[in-house]
Amino acid sequence: MELQFPKFHSADAELDRTFAYREELYGRHIKQTPVGRVITEFLVDVPWAGIYNTINCAAMHHFREGRWLNSAEVLNEYARFWCTEGNPRLYSFPIADSVLALAKVTGDLSLADDLYPALVRIHDAWQDHRLENGMYAQKCGYDGMEYSISGDGIRPTINSYMAADKYALAFLAERAGDRERARLFLQEADTLKKQINDTLWNKRTRMFGVVSNAGQARDVREQIGYIPWIYGLADEGRDDCFCNLLDSTCFLSPFGLRTADASHPDYRKPFHHECLWNGPIWPFATAQTLTAVIEYLHTAQRPTITPKDFTQLLLTYAYAHRDTDGTPYLDENMDPDTGIWLAREIMREWNDPRKYPDRGRHYNHSSFIDLVVTGICGIRPTLENTLTVRPLGTSLQGFALADVPYHGHVLNVEWDAGLGLRLTVDKSREYRSDAATASVTVEL
Repeated sequence: MELQFPKFHSADAELDRTFAYREELYGRHIKQTPVGRVITEFLVDVPWAGIYNTINCAAMHHFREGRWLNSAEVLNEYARFWCTEGNPRLYSFPIADSVLALAKVTGDLSLADDLYPALVRIHDAWQDHRLENGMYAQKCGYDGMEYSISGDGIRPTINSYMAADKYALAFLAERAGDRERARLFLQEADTLKKQINDTLWNKRTRMFGVVSNAGQARDVREQIGYIPWIYGLADEGRDDCFCNLLDSTCFLSPFGLRTADASHPDYRKPFHHECLWNGPIWPFATAQTLTAVIEYLHTAQRPTITPKDFTQLLLTYAYAHRDTDGTPYLDENMDPDTGIWLAREIMREWNDPRKYPDRGRHYNHSSFIDLVVTGICGIRPTLENTLTVRPLGTSLQGFALADVPYHGHVLNVEWDAGLGLRLTVDKSREYRSDAATASVTVEL
């Protein structure tokens, strides 16, 4: 079977161009190995990678993106790789949640059930990062976020990932009949969720942020402050921070979202390193933040930003997938003021033979297709047989998404600003909604 993503086209030609590019990019990173197929981050071998040039840092993005392929076999093999041959703990990685993210699209829990013992083993090994208060500490570099202004400590990243994994494992433990472990996982997840809201919510910055291992809050607004929303961990009443995404003095730049607040004194402080997370645009962070925005807009009663705002942020992200000659391209990080791919230019200037200036060509370190499917087109994957389609891209004049694999069915979603929303299931069942409602819920 030829591996394919759903077919997408819209009223925005550049969005379509980027979607097609990201499909091609993902395919380039599928690598056959003696133990099955894996997904790589770099096309060239890098010395810090593990076996088969694998790096788990962006694996959460690989799962969310690849779950929309017309065959789940690649990600099934990839999941087994991380549970057997790979190093799933080199960087922070919500592996159990990622496996369930795949199951939410396929509707098949057999892989997750089979991997449950290995997922528990991996999760329990993170005890070596756990502090006496029960929260998790991580170095910013091992979150994949070197030279962050907030630095090392109790970070929203790893703590959100671990809470998400605990909820996932509680669900899988219950299915396995391991009810005592299910109770403990759920209890730990609820406790960690409360700690994230009590400990990591910074009343001065009005965002989630890093706290040092000694308990000192780091007063800087960074994109990692949105990660708790990805996993449904944020308490209500803390969402005014989403307005920062539209603020040019904070995160918003002409070429996308800065990783750190532009008004902070340490914004873009110089270091002799090509990978800086103190302000440059990183697609990794943009993808996480836009995933958080999708979850927020679908769950908030009175959101402080709109679906149109999301669509504009997504379009800016799409347009940034370009090289200096205008061809579709993706690299590591971007200068928010010039749109130049920063790490590549820094390494070229160094002219150091030990560095690889073009290592980031077609870098697989983020998601994009998943943001179009779940955000613009509004498909809300769950483990239930009820499907809701509520597009956030209704400010576009039109779009269509065809041949979407979902729970053993094939979905087609079409939006027309005049005619409204149409969902087709298996080319036989059709459901419609007018443009004002733009939402359909069906039983599969």
